[in-house]
Amino acid sequence: MQEPSRRVPRQARSKERALRILDAAAHVFAEAGLEAATTEAIAARAGTSIGSVYQFFPNKDALLGAISARYFSRVGAVFEGLMARADEVPWQQLLDEAIDAFAAFDRKDLDFRAVWRNWHRSGEFMETGLALNREFARRAERVLASQSKRRVPPKKRALVATIAVEAISAMLFLAAREPERARAIVAETKVILRLYLGAYAR
Repeated sequence: MQEPSRRVPRQARSKERALRILDAAAHVFAEAGLEAATTEAIAARAGTSIGSVYQFFPNKDALLGAISARYFSRVGAVFEGLMARADEVPWQQLLDEAIDAFAAFDRKDLDFRAVWRNWHRSGEFMETGLALNREFARRAERVLASQSKRRVPPKKRALVATIAVEAISAMLFLAAREPERARAIVAETKVILRLYLGAYAR
């Protein structure tokens, strides 16, 4: 387990400095990798002292852990925004919006690039990601129940929702590995999941 932050910032100035340090670390980790990254480079990019970095984060792994946690928090917010529309739009539109939203988020989010380049050093990244996917699948199961008009057997809804969520997750990792084909990967993912879920919506 990664060592937690050394100090929890409470005052506005301290919070702002800690966020600057995290943003700087995300840039450095994404560009150089965790092994090559230095605390000096992070401090310089954040416009602060090395002592300030260590005041909040004891080491680079703690920084990466905080960046990972922030990424997953933002992912959760994207998901909540999609779920708020679940009763307003057809499932096909919701599916397309979900795939586009997560793909665009990962393409633009610096935290994702930092964690993706160094995921082998983020001990809790996969565990946290799997737990989040389980929660997403549980929520998606409710959408299936309301939009499938009972054509997905109740005992099968959890499995269908899990497969849909994990397929999107796998697509995001593939798109990150092959950015030159990311748009095509996103498009094909929509085709696959529309066919898969469509079999239960007829």
